[in-house]
Amino acid sequence: MIEQVERELELEASVEEVWDAVTGDGWLADEVALELLPGGDASFRSGPTEKAGWVEEASPPSASEDRTASLVFWWAAEGESATRVEVTITPGERGTRLRVIESRPLELLDLVGVPLPGAGQRSFGPAMVAA
Repeated sequence: MIEQVERELELEASVEEVWDAVTGDGWLADEVALELLPGGDASFRSGPTEKAGWVEEASPPSASEDRTASLVFWWAAEGESATRVEVTITPGERGTRLRVIESRPLELLDLVGVPLPGAGQRSFGPAMVAA
């Protein structure tokens, strides 16, 4: 079982306005710095609390009719386990739908030694299995 929190809101704003709010200062944290490309740096600060991480995926709203936008990133405060945050922004019936899922998938995985074929011999290496 994956630990996760999921929230969905309908906002009276455009997809572009919601994207700007999510990726800018004030919504995720007081100060937000996101390098909006896969592998880009991510940092968040609210008062004395700081979180750092990296961007897995960033798809800003496009000029197309769909205008769906998404942001996926990992973050953690020092000494805490990282969590994965998925933000999806889509046109809704009366504005824009914002969906956020934060999950802690790595806490459920263990590294165990399993036999892996080697060059002429068996060797043991890590494999991820669900706990």
